[in-house]
Amino acid sequence: MTLFLAAYLLMFLATFVGLAPVFQIIAPLHAGALDPGAKTEILSRAMFWGALVAGASNLVIGALSDSTRSRFGRRRPWIAIGVVLTILSYVGLWKASTPGEFMWAVIGFQLAFNTLMAPLSAVFADRVPLALRSTISALLGLSYPLAVAVGSSLMALGPQTELGRFMVLGAFLLTAAMIFLLSSGEPDGPDCLGAASSERNWRAGSLIAPFQSRNFSVVWSSRLLIATGYAFVSTYLLFFITDALGWSGSSPERFHALLTGVGFASVIAVTAVVALFGKAIIHRQSVALVGAIILCAATVLLSISGNGAFAVVAFAAYGMGQGAYGSVEMGLMADALPSAEDRGRDMGLNNLAVALPQAIAPLAALILTATGGDVRTLYIAASGCFAGAVVVLGLFRRPKSDPAQ
Repeated sequence: MTLFLAAYLLMFLATFVGLAPVFQIIAPLHAGALDPGAKTEILSRAMFWGALVAGASNLVIGALSDSTRSRFGRRRPWIAIGVVLTILSYVGLWKASTPGEFMWAVIGFQLAFNTLMAPLSAVFADRVPLALRSTISALLGLSYPLAVAVGSSLMALGPQTELGRFMVLGAFLLTAAMIFLLSSGEPDGPDCLGAASSERNWRAGSLIAPFQSRNFSVVWSSRLLIATGYAFVSTYLLFFITDALGWSGSSPERFHALLTGVGFASVIAVTAVVALFGKAIIHRQSVALVGAIILCAATVLLSISGNGAFAVVAFAAYGMGQGAYGSVEMGLMADALPSAEDRGRDMGLNNLAVALPQAIAPLAALILTATGGDVRTLYIAASGCFAGAVVVLGLFRRPKSDPAQ
């Protein structure tokens, strides 16, 4: 179990390292190179359509993995396919030479990435024991902010060509995937489980059924709001540095690395505490609530930042909120799963709550900028999303038993 958990944590980190720098550094720079005057529109349009594909593919692949039967297990074949497709999708992004090609390249990347992410998320509910959920959830919560910090550092200090950056990301992802896929087998359930799941997954109304559970609806809705706030902050951070803060340096990527590094240090501090006391943390909802409140306050501070020093302080607070919410996010999701048979489908629905914001945020950005708003307006919108999550999380009820174990 220890070897499996270590390999799983590494794989989760590598997956996000393969994502975060693409959307935070490479894609914005590529959009700016295509047309500096329309970079926000080009990036937002590509992100919007890519997110729609991400949501659909995550759900479909998650459901397909529920009913997959092979000597390699249910999830591992799809994870392997997803890794290969993700690396191949980097080529499409690198070769895109027009706004249209760029949009299709982002769509292809989202399809490939979510072919990997859907079954990987389901592994948590499949194989992490209830007693370890808070601890492993806290460690998984480090994956995205650590990926942002690692990815930003790689972009600032590693190869400065787009091809070189993609090669580094691909090598990191492939190495972690080989370790994970070869480290341990995947125990499979009875064959009848796959057949029953296949029928339920695609039956009329089956995708609505999980929302009849109060806790599933609360966790899904709060995750949607939190992820939308994250999308506003992360997707447009490079533009925030150059436009709102008036960055005059030659390399805004380095200040981007500084901000994400400071934020990650805060995430580490908070997550370490949650991981250390994981077994004693029963009310994960309370930790998530505190995180949402801090995120709301921090983005308000970011929206009024007038200089780099103030932004650094605000991002330190933002990291604390990320750490608190992210450390219990996976645990809350697993707690709220209505059934054990359809974990892949239901985790796919949960991941839809993360994919949709990648469409919501760019669409909102297009509307806000068209009506005279600027990048600061996007950060005010982010604080509103986090405030909404605070309200929704207050409706969560502690489950009396765990249906997914």
